[in-house]
Amino acid sequence: MANNHFVVVGNGPAGTEAALTLRRQAPTSRITVIGKGREPGFGAHLLPDYIAGLVPEEGLCPCPPPDFSDHDIKLRCSQEAVGLKIEDHQLILAHREEIPFDGLILAVGSRPRIPEPMLVFSDLFLTLKTLADARLWRQRLAKTDSVLMIGGDLISLAVTKALLHLGKKVYFQFSEDAFWPLRCDADLLAEVGERLARRGVTVVDGPILAMARLSDESCEVSFDEGALRVGLIGAFFGMTPDIGFLARSGLHLDRGVLVDEFLSTGHDGIYATGDCAQVYHPELRDYWISIGHENARLLGGVAAVNLAGASERTAVEPASIFTAHGIRVNTSWWLEF
Repeated sequence: MANNHFVVVGNGPAGTEAALTLRRQAPTSRITVIGKGREPGFGAHLLPDYIAGLVPEEGLCPCPPPDFSDHDIKLRCSQEAVGLKIEDHQLILAHREEIPFDGLILAVGSRPRIPEPMLVFSDLFLTLKTLADARLWRQRLAKTDSVLMIGGDLISLAVTKALLHLGKKVYFQFSEDAFWPLRCDADLLAEVGERLARRGVTVVDGPILAMARLSDESCEVSFDEGALRVGLIGAFFGMTPDIGFLARSGLHLDRGVLVDEFLSTGHDGIYATGDCAQVYHPELRDYWISIGHENARLLGGVAAVNLAGASERTAVEPASIFTAHGIRVNTSWWLEF
């Protein structure tokens, strides 16, 4: 193992934990972390607090480049993986570089989901996944007093709290699958709507009929009962695994990369972890996905120790997994409002 080269694709919570765990498990091996974004690994769950001004930018990064260097881990930012040659054990980057590896951990995470009917309006939306997204929110919020939140995934409530902290007027329009992956029904929508209203948020009923940008600082959104003018629109329809580059790799893909309870893809030395992985549960005889920062971090550690030679199962109790929209989900976080 001394001369092995381990590659981790993704420098979010799962990838960061995987890299640091690998260093402890294989102290003399070479470790490279490939990050798609320009920023080093950061805590995406802290981005709403960053928008609110409650967390400084330097407080978002649990393991900045100097820490990786201290652990003799090479971090390569702004490097996009576009392919994988399983038999050759090579990862292909966008500039056509082929990186050989002895062991690979896929922790590529996810990207914001925009439903197909909404794609025509996507140039009007702000999403929140990266530090660059959060910086744009801060920039745009400095020029507006009102925001329309549409969709209603888990992170949207944290962003709404941040907007209220900043004194912004917030409107909220729920989608039919609000709060995915949690179960959503009429009672839950009514309860959350009441909580929002008590905090001064206006819940808008009815489907969106049209959207238009009036100026750099104003948008108009049409509903059945009239039109609403706001400074910006936040779109929160959940996330989708960022695994398109693996489509022809030979890995088994569904909602994510299919792996067993040890996070192995079934191909020697190749693991997937975090919210891009769809994990088999022997007791359920079915696959589940993981939602949340802490779950991603824990799964990153499991993938690393197993790549280093252990046989550690993902410790998830069946009772904590439920079915939402036909997908089994384990979530360790819920945002009280």
